[in-house]
Amino acid sequence: MVLTGKLLFIIIIPAIVLFMQARLALADDTWQLDDSAELSDVEEMELGKKVDEYIRHQFYLHNDPELSKELNDITHRLSAVSERKMLPFTCNIIQSHSINAFSAPGGHIYVTEGLLKFAETEDEVAGIIGHEVAHASLRHASKLYREFIGILSQRDKGTDFAETLLLFNCHLEEFEQEADTTGVLFAHKAGFNPNGLPDFLERHLDLLIQNGVLGLLRFGSFTTISSRIGHLREYISSLTLKE
Repeated sequence: MVLTGKLLFIIIIPAIVLFMQARLALADDTWQLDDSAELSDVEEMELGKKVDEYIRHQFYLHNDPELSKELNDITHRLSAVSERKMLPFTCNIIQSHSINAFSAPGGHIYVTEGLLKFAETEDEVAGIIGHEVAHASLRHASKLYREFIGILSQRDKGTDFAETLLLFNCHLEEFEQEADTTGVLFAHKAGFNPNGLPDFLERHLDLLIQNGVLGLLRFGSFTTISSRIGHLREYISSLTLKE
């Protein structure tokens, strides 16, 4: 879910969270897949439309044609260097003070007003959007759909549901890290400074610490964010060394 408030407890929620919420809220027999199936491009775009409708019912979108054009120009530069450039990528602005971004299947990307106000450079915005383009490019929605189906089947079989959910959360973290590195690679290829994403995350982590927000979270949240930043810095160094 999206956390709406002055500060966001989670830096960037996994792209699949809203997908799963909408999957439960909007599911019907017309688009369910068998347990082993992956989402095809057509199925993913169809699901993306359902999720987009859900989001538009839950949140107000910010109507600023000039800003929207700037964001979509960045999005198209990033998607053009991705492996799924044929997806109809779009970026919309959600009216919220929270610092957040997320995506839905089929190329739908959403950023909050709070995030845009907090971002200091175009490179930081490109880093955030690149992360979301990476989720789509890496087919994380399809992979997590299968994970989710697997969790439900294990519950039906009486398997330890808590243990299965823990494994699912571990996979979410793996996908987030994968989207981090792939996103900065896209940013780099598209002509942006790849340090935009770790710069943004670092400043936001500092903000959370200054406001005492991390005191409300598990210590693991701090180490996870710090680890993401460190991993990104190392990866970016390897990119620049190859030039």
